[in-house]
Amino acid sequence: MPETPDHSLRILHLASWYPSEVHGTLGNFVKRHISAISSVHSGEVWYAAPSPFDQSVPQNTHTDCGNFQERIVYFKAQKPVVRGTTRTLLNLAEQNEGQPFDVVHLHVAYPAGKAARTLARRWGIPLVVTEHWTAYHEEQRNTLPFWRRWSMRQTLKQAQLICPVSEDLARSIQNFGAASRFCVVPNVVDTELFQPETAPAHSAEHPFQWLHISSLSDEQKNISGMIRAIQKLRQQTAANETFEVQIVGDGNPEPHQALVDALDLQDCITVHGEVSLEEVAEKMRTADALLLFSRYENFPCVIPEAWASGIPVLSTDVGGIREHLTEDRGELIESEDEAALAKSMLHWMQSPNTFNQEDLRTHAMKHFSMAAVGKAYSDVYREAVESMNPLQA
Repeated sequence: MPETPDHSLRILHLASWYPSEVHGTLGNFVKRHISAISSVHSGEVWYAAPSPFDQSVPQNTHTDCGNFQERIVYFKAQKPVVRGTTRTLLNLAEQNEGQPFDVVHLHVAYPAGKAARTLARRWGIPLVVTEHWTAYHEEQRNTLPFWRRWSMRQTLKQAQLICPVSEDLARSIQNFGAASRFCVVPNVVDTELFQPETAPAHSAEHPFQWLHISSLSDEQKNISGMIRAIQKLRQQTAANETFEVQIVGDGNPEPHQALVDALDLQDCITVHGEVSLEEVAEKMRTADALLLFSRYENFPCVIPEAWASGIPVLSTDVGGIREHLTEDRGELIESEDEAALAKSMLHWMQSPNTFNQEDLRTHAMKHFSMAAVGKAYSDVYREAVESMNPLQA
């Protein structure tokens, strides 16, 4: 086993969420974490992808991604999905017993957690868990079935280290009943892809460009409330205070488009469905600000992506967002307060170019870049290995 974090480890990443033929954007932030880690440590990522029962099962894939191998195995989804996930991942392990790993790194505790803790025990190696899931928060956790909560607690109990993506999520996981050691590691941003626009800043001839990017889940993201706030904003703006809002996401855009049509806001709101990450980066570069109106969050990737692109963020004060969103990087408002959102949007439009583009990008580079996250996980792995092998400390 390597004795210092400067030595490359071989990591087995087990993903509960991961992009696949079934869902092309599910867990894309997990893949970015793995890419960042793999700039330092080699290994493999295994994902058991449940295929909907009424659809054909895609072909399994094995992809060489440079410093890590990606194995996606599809199975016909049946409830509870944890059974098929566990069976599929353990079968993969049987096929790859000749390839030892130094750490099992689980990304999201359910449903891949049972396989992760089984393999970590079998091989006598540490288990690290990265958690993104909002289900640990008090308002969501009681909606989970008892047996799922039990399984998640068993996984977290065995972990040498738990790595939530925000301090707020760490507190929720502790309240959920996990007593393991914690190390917060944020989501990662491709700072080569997300870069500032070099064109001139906002001007009177250029309508203020607002951008919203999310899953389009109204329950969480409150798209309907945001659209109603935009209606209030339009009623308050002068003729020369023009603006445009783009709403983009990988969910169903139809109900949001219907509300836009019902409120006669087609002239200022455009609703898009799913677009590529490259298109997201392009929209970031041409936007003046990112707009979020969520009811609950951890710390969404789109926020540091916006900062890497040199634009500020107007968001509700939920989850772990306030841990990084300070007044020099944007503004926080109360959740559900549509009047406050409209008021803040109007103020931003009347006082453009308030935020320093270079400072926004510097913060993103320092905390969310591939290098920063790769270094953070090297420290996590060292601590996890040393906790299993105290004589090496």
